[in-house]
Amino acid sequence: MIHARELCSAGRRCAAAVIAAGFLAAGVLGAATVRAQDVITFGAALSLTGKTSTEGRLVKEGYDMYVKYINAKGGINVGGRTYKVAIKYYDDQSDANTSAKLYEKLITEDGIKLLLGPYSSGITLTASVVSEKYQVPMVVAHAATSTIYERGFKYLFATLTTLDQYTENMIRMAAEARPRGQRVALINENALFPQRGIEGAERQAKTAGLEVVYKETYPSGTKDFSAMLAAMKTRNPDVLLAAGYTGDMILLARQSAEQGVNLKMIGFLLGPTLPGFVDSLGSKADYLLEPVQWHDKLQYKDEIFGWTTAEFAALCQKETGHVCDYHPPQSFAALEVYQRALEKAGTLDPQKVRDAIAQTNITTFYGPIRFNEKGENIAKGMSVIQIQGGKPVVVYPTAGAQGKFVYPIPGR
Repeated sequence: MIHARELCSAGRRCAAAVIAAGFLAAGVLGAATVRAQDVITFGAALSLTGKTSTEGRLVKEGYDMYVKYINAKGGINVGGRTYKVAIKYYDDQSDANTSAKLYEKLITEDGIKLLLGPYSSGITLTASVVSEKYQVPMVVAHAATSTIYERGFKYLFATLTTLDQYTENMIRMAAEARPRGQRVALINENALFPQRGIEGAERQAKTAGLEVVYKETYPSGTKDFSAMLAAMKTRNPDVLLAAGYTGDMILLARQSAEQGVNLKMIGFLLGPTLPGFVDSLGSKADYLLEPVQWHDKLQYKDEIFGWTTAEFAALCQKETGHVCDYHPPQSFAALEVYQRALEKAGTLDPQKVRDAIAQTNITTFYGPIRFNEKGENIAKGMSVIQIQGGKPVVVYPTAGAQGKFVYPIPGR
């Protein structure tokens, strides 16, 4: 559905209906003033319900913000012609098979030729097979597992830093701490992103000379970590690194504090910066660590919109009604990749757009983006935040830190 005019030939009323529907999907008003042939429609299946719906809604916020602000600027210039932007959404219900079917529907029934990625590594692993099958580009903003990009796919590109770098800095922090963290416990959900993340942490811990004294995988849907924490406690670890999705990590943090597990350092691969995490835990969230793709205190300036990182953060909070974590800016940046590629290609042809994406070299408020042959962003790294006084503070790397890393955890 790159050209809305291709979808029907029943005259002006039909064209107007197509335009209105496209803009409704993107959450944009005023569609009646836009001609059908002047709209580029992207497609995305997101986790709007189900297990990862919290994150899925944050993903959508970023996509929708881009649509609003690029259209306010007049749209995207492609080959001398200006196009407004819309997005066709479906709800994958946090299910990989459903997602794959919906992406096939977007391509074969809706005529979408430019795709935005879903949420999570597990879903993206499956959904991206569809985009590769039909040779339709997919720019992914929320799937960090390196496995996804090691299959030789040519139509898949990721704006975010891949998973092999998530725990690297936290392991380094433990090794550099005084007294040095010596004994590491690892816990992960039995899902692709958490499992691969903790496997990387295990390798990095051993390389750093740390001893992994406990490693356990829990099934999705676990409602009680008390037995696992009790078993871990007998191994007397200094450091806990855990990987799972938001609700699980809230429960794990709460039960860890309630059971008095004596840890000097706790890091989650995902959770502490997400809206609602600190509110759910109160003071129990303090001193938890999380590696982050983005933070509002980082020093980037966007070459398309002119915003600094801090300016985007303020705008995002105004638009969404909450402090934005890294999910909305990652989504927004994915569409900036498309914008530059469309401008460079000068055409809507998906093959030529794909080739232009591969040559991306831009700086956004989210950070620099440049792809290797696998489609991974190799231009940016990870920072580590620590919750201090209920607020996220960048504590590593020290060159860009807002505050000092509090270690060991007071009272533990």
